[in-house]
Amino acid sequence: MPTLSLDTRADEDEWIWESFRYHSRTFSLAAYLLPRSVQMSVATLYLYCRRVDSIADQRVLEVGRKRALREVKQVRDRLDDTLAGRPPSETVLWRRLAEVHEQSALPRGPMYELIEGALWDLEGRPVVSEADLVAYSNLVGGSVGAMMLPFLASPARHDALEPTARKLGIAMQITNIVRDVGEDLNELDRVYLPERWLDEHDVSVKALRKAEVPDGYSELLEAAMEAAEQRYVESFEGVASLPFRSRYGIRAAARMYREIMNEVRANDYDNLSQRAYVSLRRKLFLLLHDGYERRKHRLVSDAP
Repeated sequence: MPTLSLDTRADEDEWIWESFRYHSRTFSLAAYLLPRSVQMSVATLYLYCRRVDSIADQRVLEVGRKRALREVKQVRDRLDDTLAGRPPSETVLWRRLAEVHEQSALPRGPMYELIEGALWDLEGRPVVSEADLVAYSNLVGGSVGAMMLPFLASPARHDALEPTARKLGIAMQITNIVRDVGEDLNELDRVYLPERWLDEHDVSVKALRKAEVPDGYSELLEAAMEAAEQRYVESFEGVASLPFRSRYGIRAAARMYREIMNEVRANDYDNLSQRAYVSLRRKLFLLLHDGYERRKHRLVSDAP
């Protein structure tokens, strides 16, 4: 994360935005397409989400599970204070998040769901079935979709839009899981692909640890990608009903993120020894034309 002097509000704004860009090239690029009035709020909310995620994914490696669990509780306490208008004054994130909440009335439930998702990771809860995969993805991804609604549509429409917002968040999280199988296993000793799917496709965790794509693995990943694709498609109805600038930015984020799955296919389903990423050139192309299905068909047809 960039280190900058934070003497003025402009310095804080720069730190928030640069931190946003540092942690997510895709979402920060898409955020430029949202109305300017909400861009900094979106970046601030993203940093809250990143703060929670980093405890489960990074801090746990540095300080151990017990300390990480205590830090999650501290974050929950600070969120309590922040949403009550008493943010820790020495920390930019919480002060600015309190301002965002005062201006936009952030939905409280989804913000606590994200913390529950971190607890799922730190407590080592298994992902046994597709239902578990969706439940976990809803906590850590669907919740983010719901959190975004105050920046995208009028309050009167939030209840109607929340189901599709959650579906998009779930789809993006499953995309993350597909991309990061090797990293999650090697760095965190976690497997989010459902145990039943592994058994059905005769793929063992031991085989995945060898970082060689085992027989049946491509079919397993296609099952996961189909679960994500279904929810991307279902979410597009809600996206289409957003105001133009919001619709354009969220649609761009969805297209760019969904394309990660085609990059996994382009890597011959090897997400064990390499990381799939979407080039800036392709991201910009996707802003103008949604070529996902056509490229998917070609990649699947060419697969060995």
